[in-house]
Amino acid sequence: MSNNILPKSLVLAVALAMAGGLHAAELRTPAELGYEVGMSGEVSYTGRFPNQAMEDQFNAYLAWVEQNGISAEHAFVSRIQPLPSLDGAKNGNVSATGRFPNQAMEEQFKAYLTWVEREGLDRDFALQLISAN
Repeated sequence: MSNNILPKSLVLAVALAMAGGLHAAELRTPAELGYEVGMSGEVSYTGRFPNQAMEDQFNAYLAWVEQNGISAEHAFVSRIQPLPSLDGAKNGNVSATGRFPNQAMEEQFKAYLTWVEREGLDRDFALQLISAN
């Protein structure tokens, strides 16, 4: 058994020594992390978002804006358009700010804004994704 440990230790030591001289490039999007689709709990299934919950809420948001006939930029505009789905009397699930049809969507939007700022991405990164497809 001890004969088996020495070669493995040498291989590990050489690998660590070689890796010490390498500099990691800063990653700009989750897709650039090198994960295969669905293999990491830290990246969404498509690799476009840092987690699946954010991607799920983004897709729900796109369906919601389409259903309500509003622009995908709705989340970013300073003045929101009155909509029946944002009327608290008609929809008891409206988010705290009244900007989203539910609080989960608003929370993921806040997380998204934090993420794009931290990564140095444009605020409208997600909208660029839909215009690219």
